[in-house]
Amino acid sequence: MPKRGGRLRNWKPNEHFEHDDRAHSNNTRRVSFKPGTNKGKSKFRSWNDAHASQLLLDGDIDMGASGGQGPNRKGFRARGGRLGSPAPRPAARKKFMPGLLPWYQIIIPYGAKHDKEVILRVLLSHISPDVFIPHYYKINGNAAVFYVDDAKIAEKLFNADRKIVMSDGFKLVVIVRNSVPNVTIDADMKEKMKLAMAKRYNAATKALDLTKFHADPDLCDIFCALFRPMIMLAAIDIIAENIPDLEALNLNDNKLHGIEHLKALCVKLKNLKILYLGDNRIPYLGSMEPLKPLPLVELYLKGNPLVNRFSDHDIYVSDVRKKFPKLVRLDGVDLPPAIGFDVSDEVSLPSNRQWFLIDQAGQTLVRDFLTQYFAIYDSDSRQPLLEAYDETAMLSMAASYLTGDCRNTPENRLNAYISKSRNILRITERESRRRHLKIGRLQVVSFLSDLPKTKHDLLGFAVDLPVFTPGLIVVTMNGVYRETNVTGNPTRAFHRTFVIVPNSNGGFSITNDMLFVTNTTREQEDKAFSSGTPDQPVVHQPAQVVQAPVAATPALHDENQRMMLNMLGQQTGMNEHWSINCLQETGWDYQRALFIFNQLHSEGKIPPEAFVK
Repeated sequence: MPKRGGRLRNWKPNEHFEHDDRAHSNNTRRVSFKPGTNKGKSKFRSWNDAHASQLLLDGDIDMGASGGQGPNRKGFRARGGRLGSPAPRPAARKKFMPGLLPWYQIIIPYGAKHDKEVILRVLLSHISPDVFIPHYYKINGNAAVFYVDDAKIAEKLFNADRKIVMSDGFKLVVIVRNSVPNVTIDADMKEKMKLAMAKRYNAATKALDLTKFHADPDLCDIFCALFRPMIMLAAIDIIAENIPDLEALNLNDNKLHGIEHLKALCVKLKNLKILYLGDNRIPYLGSMEPLKPLPLVELYLKGNPLVNRFSDHDIYVSDVRKKFPKLVRLDGVDLPPAIGFDVSDEVSLPSNRQWFLIDQAGQTLVRDFLTQYFAIYDSDSRQPLLEAYDETAMLSMAASYLTGDCRNTPENRLNAYISKSRNILRITERESRRRHLKIGRLQVVSFLSDLPKTKHDLLGFAVDLPVFTPGLIVVTMNGVYRETNVTGNPTRAFHRTFVIVPNSNGGFSITNDMLFVTNTTREQEDKAFSSGTPDQPVVHQPAQVVQAPVAATPALHDENQRMMLNMLGQQTGMNEHWSINCLQETGWDYQRALFIFNQLHSEGKIPPEAFVK
């Protein structure tokens, strides 16, 4: 027949296609490929296909095309074949393919005419020494049907097809399907499950053993496999209703594979601490994710494919512990103490501290040093800082934006710092790095003098003293400051590290100074200078503090004021009158009062009578 749209072929009346085996007749029949034209052909090509299809349940998977026979192939026709062509070889017997489901339906056509014991005996004899348990054996029409729960047994039964000769001379047909029995969960089934659980429960240890639950003798007449989610959820409901305080549950050998529905355990059995899931089919450790909320101290996973995926046992233990950090026993073996920084739930963390001092003896020294340093740094001239640095001191300053949008407004731009920044992530050339490093006190102070004028929030400093020895002191601090000679007085955040060493004059000098400057966060801006008066420079406030001592000691309002008075007197050496006057002028701000005292004392503006007691 010519193809549609193709060239017409010269047709000879007595010419045939090579596959046309019809006898030549003058009655010409029209060739048609419409569906339904083969009405004469049988719907099923063999009895096995027809009968087995009636027995096949929804979702069943054929393990080898009707029990290994395969669909009947078209018989070889001698007529119509090409002359001299070899006879076709018979198709190879299909192999058994394990299914996704752990259950297999065994169908014995015409098995109804034999006793159950006869059929099972010949099957067991054929696959000996292996044995199997025929679950839910019944007669369906003229066929015997039962189930097995083992792929190895199912394969042996699959290969037994037509290899067993019965007493009547006929070969036994064995059809294997990957299928599970139908089940309806009703009140009667739940009651039977409850009774079976009751005999498996140990009240003394609060433990329930559901190992191979579907094979329980009391459940032989119903399909109760826990790998079916609806059956497992029904079992969890029964447990939660009757033993809600259950602490140990054994689910070994139940052919579990997908366990997503087991997350119901985390909600309904919150006291569960021991869980056995061995000899199941859990494929990956990630499948255990739904069970992470359980406070498990013992877990058994041996016999699951997930264990074989780990070539290193230590990695296996480590990965399991990441999901269940409280485990002390895994696969029947006690685990060594976990290495980590876990904090017990009952232990509270220490409160936040603004200062960390490796040695309390350095508190006064560090406070006095920083007070004097930043008093000069925030003054009109930074030249007096020459006395604070060692002759060979070095300084490195780096600046960077918090995010790219921080530079959108003029007040947020760090132009005064970026051009001088020694950010070694950006400056890779050795000569440029050397040029941005300031060496010697003259270069250091000259560099600092060129930076914008500032006013630091001293009370907002977070200071750490990680090293404090007679020969070396390391001080690090975080804080904020305000630029006083720039339009808008923008606020900056900084981090600074001082390395301090003793000098020949009996004092201390900075030998290394590292400064980092960036934009402030919204939280830092809100808290900046919240405990002081930022609009008034500190260096201009104490003019009247030391010139107008009161004649009598005023009454103190509370114990806190008395404590601050004693502390200031001890640290400064001033008498009570001058100490009270200093605190009153600063609004009883202890840190500010101490700052002002150090400022004036370094300038020689405090008279000798202030120290007469």
